[in-house]
Amino acid sequence: MSRAEATAAPAAAPAAAAAAAAEAAEAAAAAADAGSKRRNAPDSSAPPADNPEDPAPSSTDTSSSSTNSSSSSSSSSSSSSSSSSSSTAKRVRRTCPYLGTINKHMLDFDFEKVCSICLSNQHVYACLVCGRYFQGRGKSTFAFMHALEQRHFVYVNLTTCKVYCLPDNYEVQDYSLQDIIYNLNPTYTPEDVARLSAEVFYGKSLDGADFLPGCVGLNNLSKTDFFAVIIQSLCTIIPLRNYLLLLDLSEKQKYNSVLKTLSELMRKIFNRRNFKGIVSPHEFLQAVGVESKKKFRIGEQSDPLALFAWLLNVLHRDQKDKKTGGSIIHDCFQGEVLVTDAQSEEGRKTPFLYLTLDLPPAPIFKDSLDRNMIPTVPIFDLLQKFDGETDSGPTPLQRKKCSLYKLPRYLVLAVKRFSKNNFFVEKNPTIVTFPVKNLDLREYVHPDALEDNPVTRYNLVANICHQGKPHDGFYKAQVLHAPTNEWHEMEDLRVTPVLPQFVALSEAYIQFYQRQDVMADGSLDEALQQKCLQEMKKVKTQAEPEDEIEDIFAA
Repeated sequence: MSRAEATAAPAAAPAAAAAAAAEAAEAAAAAADAGSKRRNAPDSSAPPADNPEDPAPSSTDTSSSSTNSSSSSSSSSSSSSSSSSSSTAKRVRRTCPYLGTINKHMLDFDFEKVCSICLSNQHVYACLVCGRYFQGRGKSTFAFMHALEQRHFVYVNLTTCKVYCLPDNYEVQDYSLQDIIYNLNPTYTPEDVARLSAEVFYGKSLDGADFLPGCVGLNNLSKTDFFAVIIQSLCTIIPLRNYLLLLDLSEKQKYNSVLKTLSELMRKIFNRRNFKGIVSPHEFLQAVGVESKKKFRIGEQSDPLALFAWLLNVLHRDQKDKKTGGSIIHDCFQGEVLVTDAQSEEGRKTPFLYLTLDLPPAPIFKDSLDRNMIPTVPIFDLLQKFDGETDSGPTPLQRKKCSLYKLPRYLVLAVKRFSKNNFFVEKNPTIVTFPVKNLDLREYVHPDALEDNPVTRYNLVANICHQGKPHDGFYKAQVLHAPTNEWHEMEDLRVTPVLPQFVALSEAYIQFYQRQDVMADGSLDEALQQKCLQEMKKVKTQAEPEDEIEDIFAA
């Protein structure tokens, strides 16, 4: 090599080094841009960005770098899952230092589930210390502020039945809270429901008073006795009672508000673990007032028969089978009457849910001692309109004859005691005498329908009567407790035992009779039906006249 080349080589070395340094800087900048893009990408499964200060890996180290990146991503995912599980564990605790502040005497879950401040029905919680309802659980909510101001820390969600501690905001799962949750939402199994009419159960309230589940008093919310007597009478209808107790009230099922609140009320009436031993129908009454457009509402007296008819129509409309058109209401109460008009000989079958009985006019004159006479009439005289022979109607052209063609499982009889004129409402005080057991309707069933109705005897299970004047009087119910076979008279919160003889002497207004083939679980006794059918055929055979034998020796 010449001297010129030797002097040129040292001069070229710094230039090459500078060029290499510039290329390395550009590569580092490109790597930094790529790393920032990967960090800002929304895909969470992307590998972590390379550190721009680290040297770029060579082609021989590609596999090792990918292995390291996958291991780092798996470790990061495992750490995130462990952190989420630990955060979940922090939100749910088995113990709470404030459970001792719960006051069960202040709890009342019968009222409408709305916030006591903003009247909202969304995300409502009940304070387990004072019993008030508040909305929300997060910061700046009414429940959160109540916890800070009043130092009441335990709350229950009225929809999910979960218990929380505020303001720490963690869920509490403790066995001692089960009775509170059960009072908020009583649940029943088919086995529990089947035992209600066969076994005797007693409950004990927090104040030590004993009560019979199913025969508890209902709180009067200002002239709501007409509500109470209908509810207490429906508790004796076994198929309807079982249907309401087993109704699925989860959020997936969308029911009418009247049906939903009636099911909740029925569950509370048969709750053996009731804290108070009484029930308030406030939520059901509110739902009825809204659905009926204030036709039946709190603070205004109404006719229980009109409420009963309206309630049956609403329940049938909501639960009607689209294919058959039937419902639990028709299975219990629907019967048929064969009506024959004066103009046509062929009769028509008319369905009914209850039958109306007309009373004879009350006497106008007083007796010798200047006292108003109260007449009595047997119920069989009032049933003569359904014997198929008695004409009923205001004019000859409107005369018609009626006879029973299909007997329902539960026969509802309504005595017309009230009549309106242009000035006021009059009440007929006539006493209707009736049998408490073995009301036989065979004479009122059409002859062609006797084989389809082998069981024609009924037993009384509920009786609604009215006491007092038409405007100032009140309603009370007398119901039969099936397991003990004892009668109880219910007047709002007062529940007292009563003898069957006094039930038959009351001013009956609405009566509920149960057919004798209805068993304790609500099903029909087929053996009794076959027995009655055989007896009917035997009586029919004996009643047929024998063929006359011709006397060939007669003159």
